Amino acid sequence: MSQILLTVALPMALAWMMLCVGMTLSVFDFKRVSQYPFKVIAALLAQLIGLPLLAYAIITLLGLPEPIAVGLWLLALAPGGASSNAITHLSGGDSALSITITAISSVVIPFTMPLLLTLFMPELSLVIPLKTAILQLTAVTLLPVLVGMALRHYTDESWFTPFAEKAGKSALWALFFTVIITVSANTEVFHLFASKAAVAVITLCVTGMVMGALIARIMGEKSAVVKTFAIEVGVQNAGTAIFAAVILLGRPEFAITPLLYGILMNIPAFGLIYFYRVRQRKVLA
Repeated sequence: MSQILLTVALPMALAWMMLCVGMTLSVFDFKRVSQYPFKVIAALLAQLIGLPLLAYAIITLLGLPEPIAVGLWLLALAPGGASSNAITHLSGGDSALSITITAISSVVIPFTMPLLLTLFMPELSLVIPLKTAILQLTAVTLLPVLVGMALRHYTDESWFTPFAEKAGKSALWALFFTVIITVSANTEVFHLFASKAAVAVITLCVTGMVMGALIARIMGEKSAVVKTFAIEVGVQNAGTAIFAAVILLGRPEFAITPLLYGILMNIPAFGLIYFYRVRQRKVLA
């Protein structure tokens, strides 16, 4: 049952969230992002270089045992995903920028992840199929976003507007649903919530968010971009790290940390969404 939830229900929920995100976007949003490539480059450098440096510092300071340390390292090397795009959207970030960063990082990671993993543990050899990464990105992120954009552009406004409003409200519930699926499929890690591994994943997520936000602030960016940087740097695709650990490396013990992360990273993520919603209500009041 848990396998069905993870392989069928979870991707469907993520795809629905990305459809909802797509209905708020237009081609102009991506043209706007393309005019400022330095934003994308800065966020990618923070994610691909800055986050692994943070992970190495956490591993060293906490003295993590090998399985937990390698799992945290895999997490730091993973790309963002549909969850980071949905969280960015729900917390008032720049959705087009978030999707652009995720798309590029997902294509780059099959090359950078094996290299940086080997630097950390030379005895491990990892090959991530580029085709798999692209198919996953297309099915869960790009295609639903394009469908949402097409609905906005080509359908009658009298039908689209009420539909988009209802769909937008459902996006937060879909995110709750993905958390429920993740938790119910990984009950075996509950006993680790008070462990060093839990401290490590929360620390990685929060410090990654802080680093992303600081970089955007230094660049003089506005609130929406600051939140986007924070989420794209701090919220990683735990599924990629788990896939690398269990399927590609054949070491299920390395998946413990990503499993914990998939649950606990929702705490700071929902915190961002909550504070954004509270602020929006005050503005509208």
